[in-house]
Amino acid sequence: MPSSPPPDRFQREIDDIIRLAERRLEHQSFGYRVRRSTRRLGNVFGGVHLKLPPPETLGGWGLALLLISWLLTLPIVSGVLLGRMLQPWALMLGVLLLTVALISSLMRGRGGSSVGGGSGRMWRGERISYGNPYGEGFLGRLRRMFRGR
Repeated sequence: MPSSPPPDRFQREIDDIIRLAERRLEHQSFGYRVRRSTRRLGNVFGGVHLKLPPPETLGGWGLALLLISWLLTLPIVSGVLLGRMLQPWALMLGVLLLTVALISSLMRGRGGSSVGGGSGRMWRGERISYGNPYGEGFLGRLRRMFRGR
């Protein structure tokens, strides 16, 4: 004897309506539009997938390039023509990587993969949040960052 009766047709229809509403909300979100447009760009460029590494890695590479740039300004190396040519490029690339790392760490969410902030509760095997369905937004993240929470 089963502990719970099998779902009837009415319950399945309710589940279908809920699933459809969730899909519509997801399709209206900014993240979905970005994924779709980058997927289109990937199809145009023949499957070249540009995915940035985590911000920590980008920041590490940026700091390493800044250190190399500083080392190339030392009197021992500055007499070499190759050192003088590479120093500005290492400096620019290091600053660029640090900037990208800072922006990407500010733009990512707080708690794992929950989009709208809040806790990552599970419902029917999917992570949900009770925040804004369109994501947190850039101004909200800036407010949270300067508020200190």
